[in-house]
Formats: sequence, C-alpha cells, structure tokens
Amino acid sequence: MRYFERFVAATAALAIICLAYAGPARAAERSSAYQAALESINKADLQRHVDRLADDDMEGREAGTKGGRAAAEYIVREYRRLGLRGAGLDGGYVQPFRSGFQNVLAVVEGSDPKLGNQTIVVCAHYDHVGYGYFASLGPTGHVHPGADDNASGTAAVLELAEAMTYFADPPKRSIVFANWDGEEKGLFGSKHWAANPTIPFDRVAAVINLDMIGRLRGERMMVYGSRSGRGWRRLLCLLNGDVGLKLAFPWGIKANADHYPFFDRGLPVVMFHTGLHEDYHRPYDVAGKINSKGMARVTRLLFAAVHELADNAAAVPEFRPAAHHETAYHQRVAAQEVELPDRLGVGWIEGAASAGGVRVSSVAANSPARKAGLRAGDLIVRFAGRTISSDDDFYDAVRTAASPVAVVVQRPGAEKPLELTVRLSGRPLRWGITWRIDDAEPGMVVIAGVAANSPAWRAGLVVGDRVYRVGGKDFADEDAFVGLIGTLDAPLELLVEREGRLRIVTLRLDKLEPLKRAA
Repeated sequence: MRYFERFVAATAALAIICLAYAGPARAAERSSAYQAALESINKADLQRHVDRLADDDMEGREAGTKGGRAAAEYIVREYRRLGLRGAGLDGGYVQPFRSGFQNVLAVVEGSDPKLGNQTIVVCAHYDHVGYGYFASLGPTGHVHPGADDNASGTAAVLELAEAMTYFADPPKRSIVFANWDGEEKGLFGSKHWAANPTIPFDRVAAVINLDMIGRLRGERMMVYGSRSGRGWRRLLCLLNGDVGLKLAFPWGIKANADHYPFFDRGLPVVMFHTGLHEDYHRPYDVAGKINSKGMARVTRLLFAAVHELADNAAAVPEFRPAAHHETAYHQRVAAQEVELPDRLGVGWIEGAASAGGVRVSSVAANSPARKAGLRAGDLIVRFAGRTISSDDDFYDAVRTAASPVAVVVQRPGAEKPLELTVRLSGRPLRWGITWRIDDAEPGMVVIAGVAANSPAWRAGLVVGDRVYRVGGKDFADEDAFVGLIGTLDAPLELLVEREGRLRIVTLRLDKLEPLKRAA
C-alpha cells in the first residue's frame, strides 16, 4: 500500500470533466454531426417504439407466435426506413431458427479499411412471454405487454441505429444492431447467432446488451459484466458526465441474459439494466409505466459508448478471463476497508488541547508509546519538532512524522519537561489514505482506507472512491500514480469517480505547510 495526502472536494461542471478526457470523444463533442445524432435520441421516439411493441395486438410477443412475428416485422420496417443494410441470413434482415423464431439484424458498415472489419454488437431481445407460460409470474391468460421487458431495450437499439445514420462518414468499426428472439425461453436467439453468426464471429470486438432499461429510479443503472474487459468502467464513467447517471457495477456474470453467450466465447461484454420491479413478467408491465425520460438518458450513454468503441482504435476493452471466477462475494471482500496502523498507541482526552498539548489517557500494551516510556497523565506538548496546540495538530503530527521522533511531555510531579524518543509503527501517512489497484481497471486506483481526522477524511473521501487522473494527467499503473502524487505541487486536481459520477477534488496543503518537512 501507499499513501497520499489531502483531498478537498470542489464542485466542477461535468461538461468540463468530459472535456478533460483526451481522445476521440472530445473531438466528437465538437462535431455537429455527433451533437445532432445525440440530440436525435429523445423520449418521444423511444416511447413511440415502446407503445407499439407493447400494444395488445402484439399479444405479448411470444417467440414463434403471430405477435412475435408482428414485432419482428415492425423492427424490420424501422431498419428499412433508416436505409440500413440487413445483417441477417443471406444479407436480409432476419435469421430464422427453430420453429418460427427469428432474430432481426442490421448493420452500419465501418468507414476504416482495416477497423471496418471489426464489429461492435449492440443487442436486445424483443420477445416476451405472450399470454403467460412457465416464465410468467401470473396471472396467465392475459396479455403480458413486456413494455420494460424488453420493448425498452429494443427501442434503445432502434434509436441508436437512427442516431448512427446522422454521420456522413460512419465510425471506423462496423456496428451490428441485433434483436434477439426466444430470450425468454432460454437465450435461444443470442445462442443461435453466436453458434451460427451471420458475420464471422472473430470480427466481433465487443458486445453491449440492453435489457429492461425503462424503469430508471433514483437515477441508478446497473452495468453487468464490466469486469469481462479491462477498462469498461473507466470508459463508461468518463462518458457519463453529461448524462449523470448513478452507475453500479456488480461483479459476477450469470448465464441469464443475452450478453452471456458472447462472454462465454471470450468477448468483453456489458449489459445495461435499470432493475427488476413488481410488474416483472406480469400483465402489468405496460407502456404507461415507462420512464421515457430516464430511458433517453440511458440511450444517450449507450450512444456515447458505442461511438467511442466504434471510432476509437484503442477503446475496445481487452477480454479478461478472470471474470469467469469473480462473484459478489469477491466484490464484498475487495470493498472492505483497510485498517490503518495505530502508529503511536495512546488515547487522549479530546478537546483539551486548548490549554496547550494533549493529555494522554491510556497507553496500549506493547505499543511504541509504552516502549518509549509514555504514561497516562503525560501532557504531550511537542511532537516531531511541532508544537501541539489542537487535536488536529496531534493527529497530523503522528500520522505524518518519520520515525523515530522526539516527543516532549510534561509529566505530573516532574520539575522539567521530559524528552522521549519514540519509534513509530508503519510508514508516515502524509496523504491520509491507502489504496489498492484493480486488475479489471488499469489506469486508476481505488481508495482502500481513510485515516480518521486526516485531510482526506476531512475532505469527505470514502473507501471505494476511484482516482482516474492526477494533475490533469492519466497514469498507466500504480508506480506512475505514485510518481505523480509525489512530484506534482499542490494545489493538485484529481479526477475522482464515485458511483459512475466524476468530480474534481483539489489537494491543498495551505494548512499543513509544516508537514512538508516530514514527507
């Protein structure tokens, strides 16, 4: 572990944070075509798609039924209207399989001669449970409209496809828009395409799946599968600035959604999901309950991510096999706070320092203080050459001092102050935190511990915060991070992420000038 100093939270416009991200996304933000494409994604069009797909005449869109075929025909008409080329069987829009099931696919060809052979797949299943069968939570015999599950995801794919038509020169990589059938019966559509792809499977670079994104609540969206590729979280959070969603990144990938067949074959995948609800797989999942404004926010983040993946040669995350073995348990273990060492081993009467010094109330057995001869009742007036005039002075002095230190105490009954030499435990905690690295997220560190009453603690930083940039600079690994925080002068701006949202935190040493000599 290593340690770093004071964070002071400072609010900053999220747009400025986005512009701080160097890369194609920055240039894209200045592109009128990019802005027009982004703004074309709106709640009215998304709601229109959901209304149609969740209409009673679709009869719940069960795979292989009249309603399922009607839904497929609607999707095909939309792709034709947009002028997109089919990516199904023999260059058409559909890929038939089983008995009456059909995937619906379209493509935007990449503009780069080399990268155009690589493909980003954006997908959602369009089928639902019809009038109710084994997957229904009842009552059966009634149309299950499936507005959220998954007319919402299908609508997002259609809106994304339309947005991509705004570019005269498409992104460098190709984009396949895939609408799976038979998901509710066992991921049949995505499994069939993965086993019988209509484009060479080795051309697929990454997959984003949309499933139930129509009930955004508390601005919170789950991103499943992010640990399947190195850098997924960083990529999505850096693009989330304008959207401002709260993003959760659960560990573990289950075989219960359409991204899994691709993950199982070694591809980096993620799934956007706004959460289950009481209408799930029931007749009450109707279009009128859709949060279309929230769905537009999710789809705009989707657009930014897909454009970045398709247009940035270096953006596609590297597949990470370790994700096969990671679970929610491993996530809980990794999130545990690292206890910082008690460097001195004394208790004292807080708030009594105004009289000058701190009064020791207890001394721990076998502690550095006990070994040096400190006793309960001693008044510590100087520590490592520093006059102690407040509790904060004492906290800072103990945390940051290099060992050994000289400690001056006034002992009851003694005529003169005593000077003791104390060999402190652990390293100086100049910055007040410890951190860990995350194999799934290169180029960032995770705060693992915060010292009580430290500058970081006073600034409000918490365990789990992630540092992405230091002084406006990216860093490749922990050594580079340590180099930056150890050499750049304060005030120092850090780009910090919490729950998918970015903020700029400024490190200031104004009140800690004496500590520079102890670094």
